[in-house]
Amino acid sequence: MSVALPRLAALSLLFSLGASIGAPTLARAQVASCDPTEEELQEAQALFIAGSAAVDSGRWADAIDSFERSYALSCRVAALYNLAMALRALGRHREARDTFDRIVRDHDDIPDDLRDTIDEFRREEAGRVAVLELVGIDGSLRPEVSFDGRRLADVAERPIVIETDAGSHSLVARIPEHQPFLWDGELSDGQRESIAVAFEPLPTGEGGIDPFVILGPILAAVAVGVAIGVGVYLHEDAQIDPLSDRLVTVERN
Repeated sequence: MSVALPRLAALSLLFSLGASIGAPTLARAQVASCDPTEEELQEAQALFIAGSAAVDSGRWADAIDSFERSYALSCRVAALYNLAMALRALGRHREARDTFDRIVRDHDDIPDDLRDTIDEFRREEAGRVAVLELVGIDGSLRPEVSFDGRRLADVAERPIVIETDAGSHSLVARIPEHQPFLWDGELSDGQRESIAVAFEPLPTGEGGIDPFVILGPILAAVAVGVAIGVGVYLHEDAQIDPLSDRLVTVERN
């Protein structure tokens, strides 16, 4: 059984691994450099079916893993498209946007009507990405920035821009011989928040620098980051109500 993708009037999308499926179907559009073996294609199809079953039972985190592995083996657009839609259903809008971008970037032979639909979904997801903008940092400084407990890559651009999803977040920024700058707060879908970052010199006294002044706030921020990470895991495990009717299905023999 094949199910037509919403908003595409005439295109049925199958993850068929047979050579009889012709090119302009989604199943045949794939990265030119990808040349999977027959064994890899069979494994990819099994993973695709497992991902579809996970969607049917509301196990979206499992579906994401299956679609990711299926695409890695096969380079079939159906798996990548389903991955984007599963990420979208879980509110992971930044990753969903980037995955839609991958489809258009890496698969130049997809039909125009499908490309239009992907572009529309991509715009929707881009509009839901939250942005935290760190302003006031001198260009000569290279602060160490950790967001939600994960260290970010050092960048020279100013202001520093962090893309994320809605929810509770924490940030720590550090430069030598200064107190860490701490921030925590809530961001909503599509919110753009500017944070003025200021670094205060470390206090000194007769006893020298108090280590708790340095470590206390950092440990507190790390604890918040860990709690956020656990919350995200539990949120995904709870399987929020998804947009399951927009996934590609597979023909089962």
